[in-house]
Amino acid sequence: MERRCVLNSWSKEEVRAVIRYKWARGVSGTEIHNRLVEVYGPGVMSKQMVRRWCRTFSGGRQQVEDIPRAERTSTATTDANVGKVDDMIRVNRRITIDEVAEELEISHERAQNIIHDILRYRKVSA
Repeated sequence: MERRCVLNSWSKEEVRAVIRYKWARGVSGTEIHNRLVEVYGPGVMSKQMVRRWCRTFSGGRQQVEDIPRAERTSTATTDANVGKVDDMIRVNRRITIDEVAEELEISHERAQNIIHDILRYRKVSA
């Protein structure tokens, strides 16, 4: 009688190592996914992601750890821009996000982030 146990915790690296091992043994991505679900539960990893990792290992990747990426530097959300936005709003309370973005030559999303998330300004209806 075979006894199965579902593991409640795992690391990404552990799951990737299992995928790499099974892939090296010639097991299909779908079958690897089925085995992972049996052992780790349904939330372990999607079938598409398992197949992607199989392709990645087929392409020559050896490590199962995340590859460090260079972080993007924040060029729009600077203290200077935050100060300028604050000044612009204090001078003209009816200024729009698009006007702020255009004036500072930053994206709409960055302007909105500065106004709402950093300065904590909210639109108030009368």
